[in-house]
Amino acid sequence: MKKLMQLKNKLFVIKALNVIQWNFGILFHLLILFYPFHALCVSNNDSTNGNWNLQIRTDYGFIIAHRPALEPLQEEHVKGFEITISRQSFGKDDWENNFNFPSYGITIAAFDLGSKEKLGTGIALYPFIDFPLGKNHLRGLHFRYGMGLGYVEKIFNRKDNFKNAAIGSHFNEAVHFDLHYEKRISKKSDLELGAGITHFSNGAFHLPNLGINIATINLAYRLAFGDKKAFVKRETQPFSKKPAILIHAGGFSKSIYPPLGKQYFAAAISSMYFKPISNKSAWGLGFDLFYDNSISARIDRLGLTQSKSIDDFRPGLYGAYHLSFHKIGLMFNMGYYLYNGWKDDGNIYHKICLNYYFKKVFLCLNLKSHYARADMIELGVGYRITKK
Repeated sequence: MKKLMQLKNKLFVIKALNVIQWNFGILFHLLILFYPFHALCVSNNDSTNGNWNLQIRTDYGFIIAHRPALEPLQEEHVKGFEITISRQSFGKDDWENNFNFPSYGITIAAFDLGSKEKLGTGIALYPFIDFPLGKNHLRGLHFRYGMGLGYVEKIFNRKDNFKNAAIGSHFNEAVHFDLHYEKRISKKSDLELGAGITHFSNGAFHLPNLGINIATINLAYRLAFGDKKAFVKRETQPFSKKPAILIHAGGFSKSIYPPLGKQYFAAAISSMYFKPISNKSAWGLGFDLFYDNSISARIDRLGLTQSKSIDDFRPGLYGAYHLSFHKIGLMFNMGYYLYNGWKDDGNIYHKICLNYYFKKVFLCLNLKSHYARADMIELGVGYRITKK
Protein backbone atom coordinates (compact mmCIF):
# COMPACT_ATOMS: atom_id res chain seq x y z
CA MET A 1 0.00 0.00 0.00
CA LYS A 2 2.85 2.38 0.85
CA LYS A 3 4.52 1.73 -2.51
CA LEU A 4 1.22 2.33 -4.27
CA MET A 5 0.83 5.71 -2.54
CA GLN A 6 4.40 6.65 -3.47
CA LEU A 7 3.69 5.73 -7.09
CA LYS A 8 0.51 7.86 -7.11
CA ASN A 9 2.44 10.81 -5.65
CA LYS A 10 5.11 10.46 -8.33
CA LEU A 11 2.46 10.38 -11.07
CA PHE A 12 0.85 13.51 -9.61
CA VAL A 13 4.19 15.35 -9.62
CA ILE A 14 4.85 14.27 -13.21
CA LYS A 15 1.42 15.52 -14.33
CA ALA A 16 1.97 18.84 -12.56
CA LEU A 17 5.35 19.26 -14.26
CA ASN A 18 3.75 18.47 -17.62
CA VAL A 19 1.17 21.20 -17.04
CA ILE A 20 3.88 23.75 -16.23
CA GLN A 21 6.08 22.64 -19.11
CA TRP A 22 3.22 22.83 -21.63
CA ASN A 23 2.05 26.30 -20.69
CA PHE A 24 5.44 27.91 -20.23
CA GLY A 25 6.77 26.28 -23.40
CA ILE A 26 3.95 27.66 -25.54
CA LEU A 27 4.05 31.04 -23.83
CA PHE A 28 7.82 31.36 -24.36
CA HIS A 29 7.39 30.98 -28.12
CA LEU A 30 4.53 33.48 -28.11
CA LEU A 31 6.66 36.03 -26.30
CA ILE A 32 9.43 35.61 -28.85
CA LEU A 33 6.94 36.41 -31.62
CA PHE A 34 4.89 39.15 -30.03
CA TYR A 35 6.80 40.76 -27.16
CA PRO A 36 7.50 44.47 -27.76
CA PHE A 37 11.18 44.89 -26.97
CA HIS A 38 11.25 48.31 -25.40
CA ALA A 39 12.04 49.44 -21.90
CA LEU A 40 9.92 47.82 -19.24
CA CYS A 41 7.72 50.59 -17.97
CA VAL A 42 4.43 50.53 -16.15
CA SER A 43 1.97 53.16 -17.33
CA ASN A 44 -0.13 55.21 -14.96
CA ASN A 45 -3.67 54.41 -13.96
CA ASP A 46 -5.27 57.46 -15.61
CA SER A 47 -5.72 56.14 -19.15
CA THR A 48 -6.10 52.94 -21.13
CA ASN A 49 -3.10 51.41 -22.89
CA GLY A 50 -4.97 51.49 -26.20
CA ASN A 51 -8.41 51.20 -27.74
CA TRP A 52 -8.13 47.47 -28.30
CA ASN A 53 -6.36 44.40 -26.91
CA LEU A 54 -5.20 41.22 -28.62
CA GLN A 55 -4.68 38.25 -26.32
CA ILE A 56 -3.27 34.78 -26.98
CA ARG A 57 -3.81 32.16 -24.29
CA THR A 58 -2.86 28.52 -23.77
CA ASP A 59 -4.88 26.09 -21.66
CA TYR A 60 -4.02 22.79 -20.03
CA GLY A 61 -6.41 20.73 -17.94
CA PHE A 62 -8.84 17.84 -17.83
CA ILE A 63 -12.50 16.90 -18.29
CA ILE A 64 -14.36 16.77 -14.98
CA ALA A 65 -16.07 13.39 -14.57
CA HIS A 66 -19.03 14.64 -12.52
CA ARG A 67 -20.79 11.35 -13.30
CA PRO A 68 -19.22 7.83 -13.41
CA ALA A 69 -20.43 7.49 -17.02
CA LEU A 70 -17.95 10.23 -18.04
CA GLU A 71 -14.82 8.53 -16.70
CA PRO A 72 -14.10 6.70 -20.03
CA LEU A 73 -13.65 10.14 -21.63
CA GLN A 74 -10.68 10.98 -19.38
CA GLU A 75 -8.03 9.43 -21.61
CA GLU A 76 -5.55 12.33 -21.84
CA HIS A 77 -5.22 15.89 -20.65
CA VAL A 78 -7.07 18.66 -22.46
CA LYS A 79 -4.97 21.18 -24.39
CA GLY A 80 -6.37 24.46 -25.61
CA PHE A 81 -5.47 27.60 -27.52
CA GLU A 82 -7.46 30.86 -27.47
CA ILE A 83 -7.44 34.14 -29.37
CA THR A 84 -9.29 37.12 -27.89
CA ILE A 85 -10.08 40.60 -29.15
CA SER A 86 -11.26 42.94 -26.41
CA ARG A 87 -11.86 46.59 -25.67
CA GLN A 88 -11.01 48.33 -22.42
CA SER A 89 -13.89 50.48 -21.22
CA PHE A 90 -12.99 54.00 -20.05
CA GLY A 91 -16.21 55.37 -18.56
CA LYS A 92 -18.20 56.37 -21.62
CA ASP A 93 -21.35 54.91 -20.02
CA ASP A 94 -22.38 54.83 -16.38
CA TRP A 95 -22.27 51.02 -16.14
CA GLU A 96 -18.55 51.06 -16.97
CA ASN A 97 -17.90 53.22 -13.90
CA ASN A 98 -20.22 51.09 -11.80
CA PHE A 99 -18.15 47.95 -12.51
CA ASN A 100 -14.74 49.67 -12.23
CA PHE A 101 -14.00 49.85 -15.99
CA PRO A 102 -14.28 46.22 -17.15
CA SER A 103 -13.05 45.05 -20.54
CA TYR A 104 -15.29 43.20 -22.97
CA GLY A 105 -14.79 41.35 -26.22
CA ILE A 106 -15.04 38.03 -28.01
CA THR A 107 -13.00 34.81 -27.70
CA ILE A 108 -12.52 31.87 -30.02
CA ALA A 109 -11.08 28.80 -28.27
CA ALA A 110 -10.03 25.43 -29.69
CA PHE A 111 -9.54 22.38 -27.43
CA ASP A 112 -8.05 18.96 -27.95
CA LEU A 113 -10.54 17.26 -25.60
CA GLY A 114 -8.14 14.43 -24.74
CA SER A 115 -10.16 11.61 -26.36
CA LYS A 116 -9.62 11.49 -30.13
CA GLU A 117 -12.11 8.72 -30.82
CA LYS A 118 -14.89 9.72 -28.41
CA LEU A 119 -14.77 13.55 -28.34
CA GLY A 120 -12.20 14.88 -30.81
CA THR A 121 -11.98 18.68 -30.96
CA GLY A 122 -14.10 21.26 -29.17
CA ILE A 123 -14.50 24.87 -30.34
CA ALA A 124 -16.10 27.73 -28.41
CA LEU A 125 -16.99 31.21 -29.66
CA TYR A 126 -18.35 33.57 -27.03
CA PRO A 127 -18.58 37.24 -26.04
CA PHE A 128 -17.45 38.00 -22.49
CA ILE A 129 -17.01 40.66 -19.83
CA ASP A 130 -13.86 40.81 -17.69
CA PHE A 131 -14.39 42.39 -14.25
CA PRO A 132 -11.60 43.86 -12.10
CA LEU A 133 -11.96 42.64 -8.51
CA GLY A 134 -9.65 45.24 -6.97
CA LYS A 135 -9.30 49.01 -7.05
CA ASN A 136 -6.70 48.86 -9.81
CA HIS A 137 -8.66 48.07 -12.96
CA LEU A 138 -5.59 47.62 -15.19
CA ARG A 139 -3.92 44.83 -13.23
CA GLY A 140 -4.54 42.52 -10.32
CA LEU A 141 -7.24 39.91 -9.84
CA HIS A 142 -10.03 39.68 -12.45
CA PHE A 143 -13.14 37.56 -13.05
CA ARG A 144 -14.26 36.77 -16.60
CA TYR A 145 -17.67 35.45 -17.68
CA GLY A 146 -18.78 34.56 -21.19
CA MET A 147 -21.63 32.75 -22.93
CA GLY A 148 -21.88 31.77 -26.59
CA LEU A 149 -21.78 28.95 -29.12
CA GLY A 150 -19.88 25.67 -28.84
CA TYR A 151 -19.05 22.86 -31.27
CA VAL A 152 -17.99 19.30 -30.41
CA GLU A 153 -16.54 17.15 -33.20
CA LYS A 154 -17.42 13.62 -31.95
CA ILE A 155 -20.86 13.01 -30.43
CA PHE A 156 -22.85 10.03 -29.16
CA ASN A 157 -23.54 7.30 -31.70
CA ARG A 158 -25.15 3.94 -30.91
CA LYS A 159 -22.89 2.04 -33.31
CA ASP A 160 -19.36 3.34 -32.84
CA ASN A 161 -19.39 6.01 -30.11
CA PHE A 162 -21.78 4.71 -27.46
CA LYS A 163 -19.29 5.47 -24.64
CA ASN A 164 -19.71 9.19 -25.20
CA ALA A 165 -22.37 9.85 -22.56
CA ALA A 166 -21.48 13.56 -22.41
CA ILE A 167 -22.98 15.13 -25.50
CA GLY A 168 -25.51 14.27 -28.21
CA SER A 169 -25.24 17.26 -30.58
CA HIS A 170 -22.45 18.96 -32.49
CA PHE A 171 -23.69 22.49 -31.76
CA ASN A 172 -24.15 23.49 -28.13
CA GLU A 173 -24.19 26.38 -25.73
CA ALA A 174 -20.74 27.26 -24.38
CA VAL A 175 -20.33 28.92 -20.98
CA HIS A 176 -16.96 30.07 -19.65
CA PHE A 177 -15.79 31.63 -16.41
CA ASP A 178 -12.35 32.04 -14.91
CA LEU A 179 -10.37 33.81 -12.22
CA HIS A 180 -7.04 35.25 -13.34
CA TYR A 181 -4.27 37.61 -12.24
CA GLU A 182 -2.96 40.25 -14.65
CA LYS A 183 0.59 41.63 -14.39
CA ARG A 184 1.86 44.57 -16.45
CA ILE A 185 5.26 43.86 -18.06
CA SER A 186 5.51 46.93 -20.32
CA LYS A 187 3.56 49.98 -21.48
CA LYS A 188 1.56 47.91 -23.94
CA SER A 189 1.60 44.34 -22.69
CA ASP A 190 0.46 42.10 -19.84
CA LEU A 191 0.94 38.55 -18.65
CA GLU A 192 -1.99 36.64 -17.21
CA LEU A 193 -2.16 33.52 -15.05
CA GLY A 194 -5.49 31.93 -14.16
CA ALA A 195 -7.78 28.96 -13.79
CA GLY A 196 -11.26 28.43 -15.20
CA ILE A 197 -14.02 26.16 -16.44
CA THR A 198 -15.55 25.88 -19.92
CA HIS A 199 -18.90 24.11 -20.19
CA PHE A 200 -20.58 22.59 -23.27
CA SER A 201 -24.29 21.71 -23.10
CA ASN A 202 -27.31 21.64 -25.44
CA GLY A 203 -29.87 22.11 -22.68
CA ALA A 204 -31.32 18.59 -23.17
CA PHE A 205 -32.25 19.38 -26.80
CA HIS A 206 -30.46 16.16 -27.84
CA LEU A 207 -29.48 13.35 -25.50
CA PRO A 208 -27.19 12.32 -24.01
CA ASN A 209 -26.45 15.67 -22.41
CA LEU A 210 -24.49 15.15 -19.22
CA GLY A 211 -22.34 18.00 -20.48
CA ILE A 212 -18.63 18.54 -20.96
CA ASN A 213 -16.93 20.48 -18.15
CA ILE A 214 -13.31 21.38 -18.84
CA ALA A 215 -11.18 22.57 -15.92
CA THR A 216 -7.99 24.33 -17.01
CA ILE A 217 -5.12 26.44 -15.87
CA ASN A 218 -3.99 29.05 -18.37
CA LEU A 219 -1.23 31.44 -19.28
CA ALA A 220 -1.79 34.40 -21.59
CA TYR A 221 -0.04 37.31 -23.23
CA ARG A 222 -1.98 40.47 -24.08
CA LEU A 223 -0.92 43.34 -26.33
CA ALA A 224 -2.71 46.71 -26.43
CA PHE A 225 -2.92 48.79 -29.61
CA GLY A 226 -4.70 51.90 -30.86
CA ASP A 227 -5.14 55.31 -29.27
CA LYS A 228 -5.18 55.73 -25.51
CA LYS A 229 -8.32 56.94 -23.77
CA ALA A 230 -8.41 58.86 -20.50
CA PHE A 231 -10.59 57.21 -17.86
CA VAL A 232 -13.74 59.23 -17.20
CA LYS A 233 -14.32 58.86 -13.48
CA ARG A 234 -17.73 60.11 -12.46
CA GLU A 235 -19.62 60.35 -9.25
CA THR A 236 -22.13 57.57 -8.71
CA GLN A 237 -25.32 58.62 -10.43
CA PRO A 238 -28.64 58.29 -8.59
CA PHE A 239 -30.57 55.27 -9.79
CA SER A 240 -34.28 54.71 -10.14
CA LYS A 241 -35.63 52.77 -7.17
CA LYS A 242 -38.96 52.26 -8.86
CA PRO A 243 -39.96 48.59 -8.84
CA ALA A 244 -41.20 46.90 -12.00
CA ILE A 245 -43.06 43.81 -13.09
CA LEU A 246 -41.28 41.62 -15.65
CA ILE A 247 -43.36 39.13 -17.64
CA HIS A 248 -41.91 36.73 -20.20
CA ALA A 249 -42.79 33.58 -22.12
CA GLY A 250 -40.46 31.17 -23.90
CA GLY A 251 -39.84 27.58 -24.83
CA PHE A 252 -37.96 25.06 -26.94
CA SER A 253 -37.92 21.35 -27.73
CA LYS A 254 -36.14 18.79 -25.55
CA SER A 255 -35.31 15.09 -25.40
CA ILE A 256 -35.54 12.40 -22.73
CA TYR A 257 -33.83 9.05 -22.40
CA PRO A 258 -33.18 6.86 -24.30
CA PRO A 259 -31.07 8.97 -26.71
CA LEU A 260 -32.14 9.60 -30.30
CA GLY A 261 -35.80 9.28 -29.36
CA LYS A 262 -38.81 11.54 -29.71
CA GLN A 263 -38.63 15.31 -29.27
CA TYR A 264 -40.95 16.94 -26.72
CA PHE A 265 -42.01 20.53 -26.18
CA ALA A 266 -41.22 22.51 -23.04
CA ALA A 267 -42.28 26.10 -22.30
CA ALA A 268 -42.59 28.57 -19.45
CA ILE A 269 -44.57 31.66 -18.51
CA SER A 270 -43.02 33.79 -15.79
CA SER A 271 -43.81 36.97 -13.86
CA MET A 272 -41.46 38.70 -11.43
CA TYR A 273 -41.47 41.63 -9.01
CA PHE A 274 -38.22 43.46 -9.86
CA LYS A 275 -36.62 45.87 -7.35
CA PRO A 276 -33.38 47.79 -8.14
CA ILE A 277 -31.01 48.03 -5.16
CA SER A 278 -28.08 49.85 -6.82
CA ASN A 279 -26.86 51.17 -10.17
CA LYS A 280 -25.77 47.70 -11.17
CA SER A 281 -27.99 45.16 -9.42
CA ALA A 282 -31.53 44.25 -8.47
CA TRP A 283 -33.37 41.44 -6.74
CA GLY A 284 -36.62 39.80 -7.71
CA LEU A 285 -39.34 37.45 -6.53
CA GLY A 286 -41.39 35.59 -9.08
CA PHE A 287 -43.75 32.86 -10.17
CA ASP A 288 -43.09 30.32 -12.96
CA LEU A 289 -45.52 28.02 -14.72
CA PHE A 290 -43.71 25.32 -16.72
CA TYR A 291 -45.26 23.03 -19.32
CA ASP A 292 -43.33 19.88 -20.29
CA ASN A 293 -45.15 17.07 -22.10
CA SER A 294 -42.24 14.69 -21.58
CA ILE A 295 -43.24 14.31 -17.91
CA SER A 296 -46.41 12.30 -18.60
CA ALA A 297 -44.44 10.18 -21.09
CA ARG A 298 -41.85 9.34 -18.43
CA ILE A 299 -44.53 8.53 -15.83
CA ASP A 300 -46.34 6.19 -18.25
CA ARG A 301 -43.06 4.53 -19.26
CA LEU A 302 -42.26 3.81 -15.63
CA GLY A 303 -45.64 2.08 -15.33
CA LEU A 304 -46.11 2.51 -11.59
CA THR A 305 -48.98 4.99 -11.89
CA GLN A 306 -51.14 6.48 -14.62
CA SER A 307 -50.19 9.99 -15.66
CA LYS A 308 -52.64 12.88 -15.40
CA SER A 309 -52.89 15.97 -17.60
CA ILE A 310 -51.83 18.15 -14.68
CA ASP A 311 -48.51 16.29 -14.41
CA ASP A 312 -47.18 18.16 -17.44
CA PHE A 313 -47.49 21.45 -15.54
CA ARG A 314 -45.10 22.53 -12.78
CA PRO A 315 -45.76 25.82 -10.95
CA GLY A 316 -42.86 27.27 -8.99
CA LEU A 317 -41.78 30.22 -6.84
CA TYR A 318 -38.29 31.68 -7.24
CA GLY A 319 -35.86 34.32 -6.07
CA ALA A 320 -33.56 36.16 -8.49
CA TYR A 321 -30.43 38.32 -8.54
CA HIS A 322 -29.93 40.58 -11.58
CA LEU A 323 -26.84 42.41 -12.87
CA SER A 324 -27.22 45.22 -15.43
CA PHE A 325 -24.68 46.03 -18.17
CA HIS A 326 -26.32 48.86 -20.14
CA LYS A 327 -28.92 47.00 -22.29
CA ILE A 328 -27.81 43.53 -21.21
CA GLY A 329 -29.02 41.80 -18.06
CA LEU A 330 -27.55 38.68 -16.46
CA MET A 331 -29.81 36.97 -13.93
CA PHE A 332 -29.46 33.96 -11.63
CA ASN A 333 -32.65 32.30 -10.33
CA MET A 334 -33.34 29.59 -7.77
CA GLY A 335 -36.85 28.20 -7.42
CA TYR A 336 -39.03 25.58 -5.76
CA TYR A 337 -41.80 23.57 -7.44
CA LEU A 338 -45.17 23.92 -5.75
CA TYR A 339 -46.35 20.83 -7.63
CA ASN A 340 -44.09 18.28 -9.30
CA GLY A 341 -45.37 15.15 -11.00
CA TRP A 342 -41.86 13.85 -11.79
CA LYS A 343 -40.04 13.45 -8.48
CA ASP A 344 -36.73 12.28 -10.01
CA ASP A 345 -35.86 15.91 -10.85
CA GLY A 346 -36.29 17.02 -7.24
CA ASN A 347 -38.20 20.15 -6.23
CA ILE A 348 -35.33 22.67 -6.58
CA TYR A 349 -34.58 24.24 -9.97
CA HIS A 350 -32.16 26.89 -11.23
CA LYS A 351 -32.00 29.25 -14.19
CA ILE A 352 -29.27 31.33 -15.80
CA CYS A 353 -30.94 34.12 -17.79
CA LEU A 354 -29.49 36.44 -20.41
CA ASN A 355 -31.76 39.37 -21.33
CA TYR A 356 -31.41 42.08 -23.94
CA TYR A 357 -33.56 45.12 -23.14
CA PHE A 358 -35.21 47.60 -25.45
CA LYS A 359 -37.44 50.29 -23.90
CA LYS A 360 -40.17 48.00 -22.61
CA VAL A 361 -39.66 44.76 -24.52
CA PHE A 362 -36.77 42.36 -23.87
CA LEU A 363 -35.48 39.18 -25.48
CA CYS A 364 -34.31 36.32 -23.28
CA LEU A 365 -32.19 33.18 -23.50
CA ASN A 366 -32.53 31.05 -20.37
CA LEU A 367 -31.02 27.73 -19.36
CA LYS A 368 -33.02 25.82 -16.73
CA SER A 369 -31.42 23.02 -14.75
CA HIS A 370 -31.78 20.79 -11.72
CA TYR A 371 -28.41 21.33 -10.04
CA ALA A 372 -25.78 20.28 -12.63
CA ARG A 373 -28.30 18.57 -14.99
CA ALA A 374 -29.77 20.70 -17.78
CA ASP A 375 -33.54 20.45 -18.17
CA MET A 376 -34.61 22.87 -20.93
CA ILE A 377 -33.77 25.99 -22.93
CA GLU A 378 -36.11 28.99 -23.00
CA LEU A 379 -35.99 31.24 -26.05
CA GLY A 380 -38.53 33.95 -25.47
CA VAL A 381 -39.71 37.52 -25.27
CA GLY A 382 -40.82 39.63 -22.33
CA TYR A 383 -42.34 42.94 -21.33
CA ARG A 384 -41.40 45.28 -18.48
CA ILE A 385 -44.10 47.22 -16.65
CA THR A 386 -42.72 50.09 -14.54
CA LYS A 387 -44.75 51.66 -11.78
CA LYS A 388 -45.43 55.38 -12.24
